[in-house]
Amino acid sequence: MSPPTAEEVTDRLLRTYTPVPPVGPGVCAVCHGAPTLGFDVCYSCEEAMGQVTHPVRLIVPISLTRVDSPPTDDSTRFHGGQQLHYVLRQYKEDRDPDVRRQFSMQLAALVARFLRSHGRHIDAAARGRMWDGVTTVPSSKARVGRHPLVDVLHMVRAVQPIYIDALAPGPVATGHKTADDNGFTVSAAVTGRSVLLVDDTFTSGARLQSAASALQLGGADVVAALVIGRVITPEFSSTAKELWEKATATPFTFDRCCLE
Repeated sequence: MSPPTAEEVTDRLLRTYTPVPPVGPGVCAVCHGAPTLGFDVCYSCEEAMGQVTHPVRLIVPISLTRVDSPPTDDSTRFHGGQQLHYVLRQYKEDRDPDVRRQFSMQLAALVARFLRSHGRHIDAAARGRMWDGVTTVPSSKARVGRHPLVDVLHMVRAVQPIYIDALAPGPVATGHKTADDNGFTVSAAVTGRSVLLVDDTFTSGARLQSAASALQLGGADVVAALVIGRVITPEFSSTAKELWEKATATPFTFDRCCLE
């Protein structure tokens, strides 16, 4: 039996994704989160970008997500991005290797289909700066072996040949709202490379911006950052609540992305 296609995997999971709104009033011009009323860029992005030398300004989330309790039975009962957040956590942390493998395959299918459908939109938004390498933001936790997101990307046929193991944790700790040029060290030759930086979950963006700046200080051109799940906390503010309610009122489709 042939393995399922990315379309077959993701079609049955459409209800677990939440569409990401395009930049505009009430939507951060960088991360597509919720800025303070009257501002174009959210506080988290302003903070993180202001702490590094070379931030990345083109961030492309695939889906919005929110933090919730794990499912107690059938995970399809979870609405939209709630279940996606569970998958994004458990593909790294679940004790059952079969669960980790299943969730990793789901994320690989999601990334593969999104890039196939919208890679050209990222190129256009980056003004034709096409990437010739892909790398990931390293884990903030000590791990044995490589980060599970690297395994996910190695399942994506278009990504595996151009993946670069480019970054390692640096001498300065980065955290929820703490970004730094020295948060990561460049561990591979990236000079002259055009790179798509990938992260699984975006909350404040501090670690992603630290990684982007380290890469660019190392000679790379970070074309864009692709994020699987952009965390939204509706309880945080009225603008976050409005953004989440509008997003969840619209079914997710691979026919559109946040750049259109």
